Amino acid sequence: MGTVKFNDVEEFLGEMAKDRDCVDRHLVRVTNLFRSSTVSPIIRHLSVVATARVGSDIVRLESYCGDIWQMAPRDTRVVEKAEQLQRMLAEGCARLGLEVRAGLLEEGE
Repeated sequence: MGTVKFNDVEEFLGEMAKDRDCVDRHLVRVTNLFRSSTVSPIIRHLSVVATARVGSDIVRLESYCGDIWQMAPRDTRVVEKAEQLQRMLAEGCARLGLEVRAGLLEEGE
């Protein structure tokens, strides 16, 4: 069991297309992942993460969107980028006949 990693939505969807009949339960998990910054406690790094079990592997997309500084105009752009990536994933998965749900698969599950 291993993890296949992507950073580009189109590459991730391309991989899903190649193996869509092997995607467990035809299910892709998509979530926003926030990580604390080591520079400042108020800064959080935002990424969109998508995962799916394909055979014995987990296929994972992690796309960095930006930093949340708790300053409205700047944060809005980061959140909008995350929303756009989530829409791209939802639309791409729908075209492939895959269901999108919240959450994250991790190795060993």
